[in-house]
Amino acid sequence: MLAPLFGVGKAHALDSTPSPQAAAALGMANGPDTSQGLPYGGWLIYPSVFLGSVYNDNINGGTKDRLSALGLQIQPRLEADFDNGLHAISIYANGDFQFYPSEGSNSVQATARLGTIYTYSPTPDLSVRFQGDFTRMNGLFAPGFWPSTYQTWQPLNSQLTNGSIFTNEYSGSVSVEKELTDRMSVRVSAGLVYSTFDQPSNDNASNAPLGVSQVPFNGLDYSLAVRGINQLTPLIYTFVETGADIHRYQHGASDANVYRVIGGFGSDLIRLARGEIYAGYQARFGSDGDKGSAGLPTFGGRISYYPTRYFTISASADQTLSFSDTPSSTSAPPGQPIQVSQSTSGNMFQSRIQADYALSYVWSAYVQAGYGRTQYRIPSDLALIEVWSAGAGLRYALRQNLALTLDYQFNNSNTKYRTPLAFAASTQFRQNVISVGLTYRY
Repeated sequence: MLAPLFGVGKAHALDSTPSPQAAAALGMANGPDTSQGLPYGGWLIYPSVFLGSVYNDNINGGTKDRLSALGLQIQPRLEADFDNGLHAISIYANGDFQFYPSEGSNSVQATARLGTIYTYSPTPDLSVRFQGDFTRMNGLFAPGFWPSTYQTWQPLNSQLTNGSIFTNEYSGSVSVEKELTDRMSVRVSAGLVYSTFDQPSNDNASNAPLGVSQVPFNGLDYSLAVRGINQLTPLIYTFVETGADIHRYQHGASDANVYRVIGGFGSDLIRLARGEIYAGYQARFGSDGDKGSAGLPTFGGRISYYPTRYFTISASADQTLSFSDTPSSTSAPPGQPIQVSQSTSGNMFQSRIQADYALSYVWSAYVQAGYGRTQYRIPSDLALIEVWSAGAGLRYALRQNLALTLDYQFNNSNTKYRTPLAFAASTQFRQNVISVGLTYRY
């Protein structure tokens, strides 16, 4: 079960999927196998479900007094695609539901994602894309770093955390891409994200070492970006992007605006690799003056390497600003509700790597690892967060549409807190998750 780290469902390097041109050059499959889709009125539908047993040695997300249990895991997935050249529609829905009957308030844990993407292409050189999405997730890394399409802007309250905090994101976006010449194109995009946060296991005191939960406040993020792309050669392109994010939190005193400019180059396929690297500058300005304001060089990239059609290595890394808006442990009298927030920025570095290998026609396996670190600026109760992760999985095809799967995931995070006197508190989150079961697809 890999949802606590890499998003809903089984982990796989989604940003390593080659384009149709690259897939053809490599002799690989691109996207869902149309021969396995269920046709219905011009649509192709791809349903699947995983059913199995899961063991979790920290289901309450605690740094102390951890609860372990054996439970039932169900992962339904559905994708439906329609494309007639002018209109293209994709609908997706998947979830990870874990049931631990013996654990009371922690008996059900769920993550899910559902949404739709609509693309309108009135001419070959113009496309308009709309997307609506709901995602409920938890994990160590900031949302959007690995499981979704690669992005260089940071969503609301992007920060490293432990697996006890859940994020609910309601988002909508629109983008317009126009080819200006046979080598140059421009893309304008705008988006809206409303984020809420909760900690189902908030009865565990170890999740609030300073007496106040560090669950971020809810908020709204408006984003706008413009990217210019120039195809230098048939294999290499360059780009420049500028954009802004307007963060509006539950507590208006901590609102902030974020601006960035980046540039880089990439390739859809050079020999057996494809990827993109970028560098630039990002700045955050808090509405309450210098508090929470910061600037930082930002850089990163992703690469996918295909030594054979059966073996893929994918890696991502980036450094950006991390934004935190959480309750303050020193802003309210003892026994009084926390009504004051603290807004801060930090330097956040994240990295991940994954290798997928098809050992034979029936056997396949993967391994993955990740590391992240955020150093927060004063003022903040948070001082430093470091996270590590590792995982592996094995799949055996019993039949063409039925497979036996085994997955293991290890998550670890260390968090240091500030008090009025010193760095006097720290916590460690650790979790091992093992699942085994059957995956059926139409």
